[in-house]
Amino acid sequence: MEAELAKTTIQRTGAKNRLQIEIPDYIDWKDVKFLEQFIPERGKIMPRRISGVTAMQQRKIARAIKRARIMALLPFVKD
Repeated sequence: MEAELAKTTIQRTGAKNRLQIEIPDYIDWKDVKFLEQFIPERGKIMPRRISGVTAMQQRKIARAIKRARIMALLPFVKD
């Protein structure tokens, strides 16, 4: 019976940058044009599963967006 069950392996593909955005090593909160690419029309921070960035990059991007919002470079809510 066990011989009848075919073993299938699921291979995970590496993290792909789905938006095709060049991610710099240092993410600056003053780089508004770069950060706006991760904020859709509703003004929320784009999730990692959509943007395709790594977990470390997502944390840095989110931190930079929050700092830019506090410094009034980015709006908290878009009209």
